[in-house]
Amino acid sequence: MSKRKSEVPLVEQLYKKNLGSFEASGGFCDDDDQVAERREEIAQKRQRRIDARAPSIPLDDCQLCQKPIIESFLWDRFRHPVCDSCRDDNDAHKLISRTDALNTYLLKPPDLDLRKPALRYIARKNPHNPRYGDMKLYLGCQVIDRMLEVHGSYEGLEDAKKLREDKRTVKNERNFEKKLKDMRKQIRGAGKNIVVTKKAHIHAFGDEIEVDAAAGEWKRECAECGYTETFEKM
Repeated sequence: MSKRKSEVPLVEQLYKKNLGSFEASGGFCDDDDQVAERREEIAQKRQRRIDARAPSIPLDDCQLCQKPIIESFLWDRFRHPVCDSCRDDNDAHKLISRTDALNTYLLKPPDLDLRKPALRYIARKNPHNPRYGDMKLYLGCQVIDRMLEVHGSYEGLEDAKKLREDKRTVKNERNFEKKLKDMRKQIRGAGKNIVVTKKAHIHAFGDEIEVDAAAGEWKRECAECGYTETFEKM
């Protein structure tokens, strides 16, 4: 009897949806669903601890429409006073991953986690592999504000990017020079170890010429090196 949908692990459902068949995904055990639920529980507890440490700011009017905030996802999760009606998920209020925040805006982990106030985030399962660690998503406008605190301006960010690129270029050039130097040493060392052996010369004598018939003395000459050999015939 096939499993009811409510009994099928969430991970199995996800792979069935994306890959067409559970067998094509490699298969999972029921324990995977328990692990996923446990990870989600840990992520929620971590977020609640962050919420408790976050500074309390008054929930007044929306900073965009100036109307009282009735419902606000941005306020509940990021303490950003913008109502759901003014929320712009495609631009100012889009969510960006921790990796993009660090690489795109040249921030360091302490800029996100230790500089006060610490930036709030929401945890989501990694879309590339549910078994990986949770992905941290930050509010884009808050990341930009933190970038301006660190670099001073967009021009400061561009200067920092240029400086990083210059350092990377210098490092690559040094690595290239080092590899080239090592290669030259290897070539010189290999040249010193080469032993040249000369092949033994085999004479190619021409016709024998009689020198002294009475003494029975003859000679012959190598056609290649000119060596002359004198011998006696009995």
